[in-house]
Amino acid sequence: MTRSIPAYAVTDTLTDHGHPSSTHRHTWAPGHRVHQASPRTIRLWHDGPDEEQHLDEYAVLLRAAGYIVIAERPAGQRPRLRVTHR
Repeated sequence: MTRSIPAYAVTDTLTDHGHPSSTHRHTWAPGHRVHQASPRTIRLWHDGPDEEQHLDEYAVLLRAAGYIVIAERPAGQRPRLRVTHR
């Protein structure tokens, strides 16, 4: 059964492994950005160059941490990851 997951948990997992956030700084810089889509779903983007490569790296790391990660590429929108927890 899926359980609730806070956005900060995904942010902490990524930053603890050397992937900076693009939103938790005084000025903009490339990095990840998370959004709480629902109590059980996080959406994750990479702001900056090499978007696909970074999303792939995030997916591998989050899967190793026990998250369920699905790549989403909606038409007309930027690619992103949908993250849930077991």
